[in-house]
Amino acid sequence: MEPVAVTAPVLREIPMGLPADSSAATSARIQARTVLTVLGWPGDQHLAVEVLRVLVDNAVQHARASRAAGQCFGACLSITEAHELLIDVTDPNPTFPAFDKAITGELGRGIWGIVRQGVALTWFARADFAGKTVRAVLRPGQVGL
Repeated sequence: MEPVAVTAPVLREIPMGLPADSSAATSARIQARTVLTVLGWPGDQHLAVEVLRVLVDNAVQHARASRAAGQCFGACLSITEAHELLIDVTDPNPTFPAFDKAITGELGRGIWGIVRQGVALTWFARADFAGKTVRAVLRPGQVGL
């Protein structure tokens, strides 16, 4: 497991409830534009929305495929004091056994594609091991490829 990225303290955050089905990525993408505007994040909003979509799509596909118990899917967008955008996507599967392969492109192109654009990506299990969170950190000057 990758260590959790060290970030500046969070100033503002907005959680997003998501359905536990194939419509989750679309729902996240639609909500994200409004949430990013409310948070006032000065970075590349198109990149942020795409990162969120990929992470939510992966969460739903892999957590459902693993038959993880429960239907705890969600996302939270946060702004830190350093104006970083934290994108946290939570699912009910407490493991991510192929994380290293996913970020190097050995298991597909979704996660690898966002890492290639300079997005810092980590994951961590919930304290009760009833799920995990995948975290993307985007910096305000970051521009997608």
